Amino acid sequence: MAQIHTNGNSISSLTTPKIHFTKLFINGHFVDSVSGKTFETIDPRTEEKIADIAEGDKDDVDLAVEAARAAFDHGPWPRMSGSMMMLCYTHMNGFVYFW
Repeated sequence: MAQIHTNGNSISSLTTPKIHFTKLFINGHFVDSVSGKTFETIDPRTEEKIADIAEGDKDDVDLAVEAARAAFDHGPWPRMSGSMMMLCYTHMNGFVYFW
């Protein structure tokens, strides 16, 4: 737990957030970047390092696009009815809003 001064007088205790996901999410799996490169993420309140995050680049984007294309072409999405797609969008919207 880090302590920082606020307003020059009082001390506020802050908890550094726990980072659960540091890899790229490609084809339904969390993976390291092809290059193996990472970057530091910094807590702006304390300027302390929180975690090393996988740094994606062109090769990773190509893999993600290939996986998405295959999922679209061979998955259920292109054969779904419009009403089923809307139900999926509505469900995803609630999930994203929740986070």
